[in-house]
Amino acid sequence: MTSETRGLLLSKLKLPSSLSENLPRPRLVKRLNEGLICRATFLTAPAGYGKTTLVGQWASQLDGPVGWISLDERDNDLVRFWNYVIKAMEPVWAESGANLSIAMTTLSPGLYEPFIVSLLNELNSFNSFKQKSPPFVLIFDDWHAIHNTDILESVSYFLEYLPPGVHLCFASRSTGSFLKARWISRGWVREIGAGPLCFDFQETAEYYRLTEKRELHRDLIEGILRQTEGWVSGLKLYSLAIRSGGGPGAMIPRHSLNGSVEQLLFEEVFDSLADPMRRFLLDISVLRQMNHPLCVAVAGEDGAGRLEELISLNLFVIPLDEHGSWYRFHHLFGEFLRNRLERTAPHRINVLYQSAAAWCESQGLLEEAVDYYLAGASYPEAIGLLERMKSLLIRREFSTMKVWLQAIPDDLLMRHPYLYFSYTYSLLWGQEPDLAERYLQQAERHCEANGNLWQPEDKNRFLGYLYYVRNFKATQYDMDMNKGLEYIRLSLKYSPQGTDLIFASPQMPLCPSIYRSYNGKRGKHLPRQLADSFFTNMIEFMKQMGLQDSILVCYGELLYERNELKLAEEYIKTGLYGRSQAHFQPEKVYVPACLFLSRIGKAQRDMSQAEQWLEEAYRRAVKDGAQEALILIEAEMALLWLDQGDGSKAAEWRERYGISPEDPVSVYQLFVYICLVRLLIETGNIREAWSLSERLLSVAIKGYRPMDALDLLILQAMMLRLEDRPQEAILKLEEALKYAEPDDYVRVFTDKGGTVAEMLADYVEHRQKGNLRDKNAPTLSFVRKIMMAFEGAGEQAFPGRTTLEMLLTPRELTIFRCMEEGMDNKAIVDTLGIGMGTLKAHINHIYSKLQVKNRIEAIKRGKELQV
Repeated sequence: MTSETRGLLLSKLKLPSSLSENLPRPRLVKRLNEGLICRATFLTAPAGYGKTTLVGQWASQLDGPVGWISLDERDNDLVRFWNYVIKAMEPVWAESGANLSIAMTTLSPGLYEPFIVSLLNELNSFNSFKQKSPPFVLIFDDWHAIHNTDILESVSYFLEYLPPGVHLCFASRSTGSFLKARWISRGWVREIGAGPLCFDFQETAEYYRLTEKRELHRDLIEGILRQTEGWVSGLKLYSLAIRSGGGPGAMIPRHSLNGSVEQLLFEEVFDSLADPMRRFLLDISVLRQMNHPLCVAVAGEDGAGRLEELISLNLFVIPLDEHGSWYRFHHLFGEFLRNRLERTAPHRINVLYQSAAAWCESQGLLEEAVDYYLAGASYPEAIGLLERMKSLLIRREFSTMKVWLQAIPDDLLMRHPYLYFSYTYSLLWGQEPDLAERYLQQAERHCEANGNLWQPEDKNRFLGYLYYVRNFKATQYDMDMNKGLEYIRLSLKYSPQGTDLIFASPQMPLCPSIYRSYNGKRGKHLPRQLADSFFTNMIEFMKQMGLQDSILVCYGELLYERNELKLAEEYIKTGLYGRSQAHFQPEKVYVPACLFLSRIGKAQRDMSQAEQWLEEAYRRAVKDGAQEALILIEAEMALLWLDQGDGSKAAEWRERYGISPEDPVSVYQLFVYICLVRLLIETGNIREAWSLSERLLSVAIKGYRPMDALDLLILQAMMLRLEDRPQEAILKLEEALKYAEPDDYVRVFTDKGGTVAEMLADYVEHRQKGNLRDKNAPTLSFVRKIMMAFEGAGEQAFPGRTTLEMLLTPRELTIFRCMEEGMDNKAIVDTLGIGMGTLKAHINHIYSKLQVKNRIEAIKRGKELQV
C-alpha cells in the first residue's frame, strides 16, 4: 500500500527492517557466503525458523548489489512475478549502465521462454557485469508461496542458464519438486536446512541477553533448548511469556516439527493478552498491511494506540518502510490470527473487510479497496468501484483485472455483461482459450434462453460484446481472419458505437512492426480484398472508442509491404499523430510508425527524410524513458547505414548491444537478429549468417511469424547466390515468391537491394526458357510487378538485359510495339486478330506493370527502360 510503480508494491522489494536488534549469526552468514560460488542457495525450514531475518541480515552485509522480493499468494501470476524480478534487479542495470531493452519487453502472458531467453541475453551482454565480484544476489523470500506452474518452470529455466555474476537465494518453508537432484549433483546449488538454523546454546544465551537484558541460568537455557529444539520463534515466545508474567521459570509446551504451531502460539501468547488486545488482533488480522488510520477504521478509536502497543511489544509485527508508517504481521502469526477469527467470529469477517475497503476507497487506494471488497464478498461495491475505474484499468495489466473478475460469481458477472466479457477477454490474453470458449458458449446459451425478454438495446450491446471477443479469439488463436472479419462486422452491427469492455493492457513486448507481430500460419493467407475489408472495419470499430491509432499504423504497414507507399504514408501518419495512446505506452505506436515512415523515405530515395524519422523516434523514446525501443530504432538505423555502404556503424550497433549469432533467440527478437543476419552477409560471414538464419527460420515458423519467415527465405537465397550456388538460390527465391504472392508482398524483396533484383531477372529467364516447371510456381506477372518496384532499376538492377522484355509477356510486348508505332486500338485488333475486350485487358496489364495511367506515359516509360 506504499508507493507503486506500474502496479508493483515497492515495499515488497525492500530488505526487511526490524523493530529490535537482531542477534548476529556469523556461522550461518559464513555458510551463505560460501554458497555464492554456486548458482543458487536454498534456505529451507518450517515457519518460525528465522529465515527472513537471517537472509536480510546477510544481504545487508554483502558488498555487491542485492535484489529482494517478498512473495505472497497474489504473486502467482507470470507477468506480475517477473515484473517484480526486473524491478528488483534495477541495481544491476544501473551499475552496468545498460537498459532493459529486450528483457523488459519479451514477457508475454502464458509464455515464459521468450522472456527468459531475452533476460539471459541481456545479462550475458554485460561484460563488466560478468566480471563483477562479488556477484549480484537476488533473494526470493517466502518462495513457498509460489505454486504457479509457469513461474516454477520459468525460474527453473532461468537457473539452468544463469550467467556468471548472478546468484539466486530461495528462502522457503519447502521446495517441493522444484529443487532438482541434477542441480545438486552438478554443484549448482547449496542447501541449508532447518538443522543449521536452530539456535545452539551460545546463540540462545546471547539471544536472551539481547532481548531480556539479563543473564539466564545455564540450566534454564538448556531446558528452553530441549523444549524448543532451538526453534527461533519458540525462543521468542518464551521471551513473550516471561514479559506477560510467567517469570523466568515459565515453560512452554514441547515443540516438535510435527506439532501444532498454532496451538503453541495460542496457549503461550494469545491467551496471556488482555481481552481488548485479543479482539484488536483478530480484527486487524484481515489486513494485508496496516497503518494507524486503517487500524482505527477497522478496529475502532483505540486502534492506533493498540498498534503502538503491538509495536512496543514487538509482537510479530514487521515494519514495511523506513518511516514507521506501514506494518504487517509475521506470516506465521497472521495465519494463526486469521484461523482463530474464522473459528471464533466468522460473522465478523466480511464486516471487517468492508471497513478496510471503505477506508481504502476514501483514501484513493482503489485497487486495495477492490481487493478487500471482493475478499469480504461485497460484490456490488466491488462492481461499482470497477465501473468507476474503467479508464484507470486501461493503464493496468490484464492479470490484475483477471484476478478480480475471477472472484465474482459467474451469475453476478452475467448480470453485468461488460464485466463478464472483460473477464473472458482477459482469459484470452492469459492464454486460456479453452476456458474462454466455455464462457463464450455459456454466454450464447444465456442469450438464446433469455434474449427475447431483454430490451433491444441491452440485447444488442450483449451481442456486440460477444462478437468482439469472438473476433479476438478467431484472429489470435484460431488464426481465421475470415471468421474474424465476420465477427467484427457483427459486433459493429449490434454495437455501432463500439464497446465499453475493460481493455486492461497486458505487458506485451514492444514490436518494431505491429503487422508482423500478429500471428499467422504460412500458406493460410488473407486475400487482399478480405484484408482491406477487415482493417477498415476494425479501424471503424476502434474509432468509436478512440483506440484506433495502432490499427491505423498496422494497416499502413500492410500497404507498405504491398508497395502502396502514398496510401501507406497517409494511414501511418494518421495513427502516429493520433492521441489514443498518448498517455499509455505511446512508444507502441510511434516506434513502428517512425520505422515504416523511414522505410517509405528510403523507398522514395530520400535518405535524409528516412534518417529524420528514426531520429524523431529515438528522441521520443529517450524522453519517455522507453529504453527497450532504442535497440530497435538503432537496428533500423544500422540497416539504413548498410544500404548506404557504411558497415562500420552497423558493426558499432552490434558491439554496443553485445549481439552474437550464438545467442538464444525468442520470437520477439526476430527483428534484431534478422538485422544481424544482414550485417553478417554484408561483412562476408556467410557461414555464421546461414547458421543463424536457420535457427531464426525455425523460431519464426513455430512462432507463427510468416513475414519474418519470408524475410529469412529471401536472405537465404541471397547467401546461396553469394556462395555460387545459383540453382539452389533460384529455388529458394521461388519458395519465397510462392508465399509472398497471395498477400501481394513486394517490399520484402525490393528492400534487400540489387542482388535480389538480379535474382528475379534470372528467375524470369529460367522460367521463360522452361528450366523451372513447378505447377504451383508464382505467376510471372507477380514477379514482374516486384521487379518494377525497384525504383530506378534499369541497368543497375538488371545489367545487360532489356528490362521491358522481362516485365511484359510476349503478347503484351507485341501490343506495346504496336502502340509505339502509333497504331490505334482498332488497327491493333485487326493486325493481331484478337477481340477488342482482349486487347483492352492486355493494355490494362501493361499500364499496371509500367505503373502508368495512359498510352503516352506508357510509351515514355518504355523508352526509359530501354535506355
